[in-house]
Amino acid sequence: MKKVALILKHNRTKIYYLVVTILLLLLFSWTIMTGFDALRHRFSFISLNIWNVLEFVIFVSGNIGIVFWQYLKWRRDESLYRLIREMRQVARENSDMTISWRAPYAPTTQALIDVSNTIAENTRRIREEERQSERSKDEMITNISHDLRTPLTAIIGYLGLVEMGQALSEKDRKKYIHTAYSKSNQMKVLVEDLFEYSQTQAQDAALNITSLSLNDLFGQLLAGYELEAQEKNIALNQLTNPEMIVIEADSDKLARVLMNLVSNAFKYGDGATFIKLTAQADDKNVVIRVMNDGVKIPDEAIGDIFDRFYRVESSRNSKTGGTGLGLAIVKGIVVQHHGNVAVESDDDMTAFIITLPLKQT
Repeated sequence: MKKVALILKHNRTKIYYLVVTILLLLLFSWTIMTGFDALRHRFSFISLNIWNVLEFVIFVSGNIGIVFWQYLKWRRDESLYRLIREMRQVARENSDMTISWRAPYAPTTQALIDVSNTIAENTRRIREEERQSERSKDEMITNISHDLRTPLTAIIGYLGLVEMGQALSEKDRKKYIHTAYSKSNQMKVLVEDLFEYSQTQAQDAALNITSLSLNDLFGQLLAGYELEAQEKNIALNQLTNPEMIVIEADSDKLARVLMNLVSNAFKYGDGATFIKLTAQADDKNVVIRVMNDGVKIPDEAIGDIFDRFYRVESSRNSKTGGTGLGLAIVKGIVVQHHGNVAVESDDDMTAFIITLPLKQT
């Protein structure tokens, strides 16, 4: 008895439509027979053969139509019930699984399947982004700890020698204090870069948008590097087309972008003879290029160069001493201005290319 009840439970939709279909077929057949009997008596001038043919055609067509109609309804209901069962499973398991089967006989159910799959895919993407964010945070904490611990250990060590070393010569004492001071400045730069980077990642970070001339901004920026350029025999050039390009932007943040790129050119553009800033505008956008003819950026580094704490291996030395946040800050500020940044580098030229809208909306 339990087995029969279980079969009825699992096949109740089939049984329901089977019973309904049989009843509809019987009702239709009875209607055809009684109806045609009445029509034969009323229109007796029509031959019996014609009535038989008409009755047969209508009887067969009607039965096929009833069976097909009930079959479609059964398929639609079956697909809907199946979808409900799977959606309940998704709800129980909090899963992001997608539904692989299709419901060609039930367009409404298929639309629900498509929506469910879209939600599942978005859920999967969000979860992956969350996992990536967690991994990125862990990596960031590790990198911050490492980059802060190294100079801090040196500061504590050298100041400890100064504090405890009664027999230190004045020369050694000054050397240790100078080293501790240099390491303190290194930590200060890292903390400032971390703060600036966090500002570029904040969702509610506000920009102080003003109208500014790129030609004037380029001139003011390059003026601050003239002495360093003379010492390294590097020519500083600028070119804007048209000469007067006015853009809406946060002047301090845009200046920070250009300063980071120019500073990188000085630090890592070994063998460079010039650093050039150019800007070319059309009706909507301006393309800014910061170029130098120094050493090429390795191809394998191009895709990762704007990631935070990423450093090209050849630049990991005490002389350059970058925090690995400069280009991440550049990207963050450019994105805040609804623009994008890219880099191109070959044996002849390295160019950082920034595209920004002329007006902020």
